[in-house]
Amino acid sequence: MAVRNKRASGGGPAAGHLNFHQLYIFQMVANHLSFSRAAEALEITQPAVSIQVQELEKYLGITLFHRRPRGLRITESGDAVLAYSQQIFALSSQLMDTVQEMEDLQSGHLVLGASTTPGEYVLPLVVGRFRQVYPGIHVKLVIGNTQTIIQRILDRDMDLGMVGDHVEEYSGELEMVDYQIDEIVLVASPSHPAASLGRLTPEQVVDLGLVAREEGSATRRSAESQFQKLGVAPRIAVELGSNQAVKQAATAGGGIGIISRLGITAELKAGMLIVLDVAGWECRRTLTLIQTKDRYLSPSQRAFREFLMAERPSLSGPAPTS
Repeated sequence: MAVRNKRASGGGPAAGHLNFHQLYIFQMVANHLSFSRAAEALEITQPAVSIQVQELEKYLGITLFHRRPRGLRITESGDAVLAYSQQIFALSSQLMDTVQEMEDLQSGHLVLGASTTPGEYVLPLVVGRFRQVYPGIHVKLVIGNTQTIIQRILDRDMDLGMVGDHVEEYSGELEMVDYQIDEIVLVASPSHPAASLGRLTPEQVVDLGLVAREEGSATRRSAESQFQKLGVAPRIAVELGSNQAVKQAATAGGGIGIISRLGITAELKAGMLIVLDVAGWECRRTLTLIQTKDRYLSPSQRAFREFLMAERPSLSGPAPTS
């Protein structure tokens, strides 16, 4: 008859942790229904096997085997323990396989955050090339404005981020790497009156109506800072929530768009937009790779960071706009 465990009296399993070495030895004995054959398979002595099984029985407070002259027979309690044991060691094997796959970069998970400009025009290209090399790694890219991405990186919702600002106020918490120089330009439709005025003054540009991103956008913040350096107070006539919306509004003649040069390659080539020549306008900012200083990166996350840095363009920046 199986012995009841001592859980109710404060002893038994509640008093310590299950010994998985003992559990594995029990499983081997259950598979062979023999202490001696289990000992041979484990390459240890039969007394050592017997002692470990007895210790497990003592810990669980049950009898695992009926010991008879004709051999062992597993008890009903032993059957239940064996079923759990098989699940435990199957999961253990899966764990080791998963770790090995991650180390071999055959699987993995990566959450990236990016402000709108790098999220639309930089990271998708790099992610696409990365996935060609490591197709088993799942990548999620979340796009928001700079302040939103910084906060989510600090909250550890994301592994790596890229923003259009060099956020010095967070230097104590974030590791920051300059990744790429971006140029902020002023654009208009070729049919807009600004297109026929030649070189414009900053005051003229503001009077023609600025089309810009929302508050919290690094693109807008960089442009406003440049206007202030030129002694002009920028007044936003149209505020929009995405680069695409800014481009569409400017293309439709709705004002002077403030946007990254990275985002208008196709529109310039198609003649849908032109870059305006504005006196004194030279607005550049750094796209910055960020992560929390103490964050552990998994093998797949480290691989992406290394891949991203290998893809980093020259930091000399684009040629000044004439």
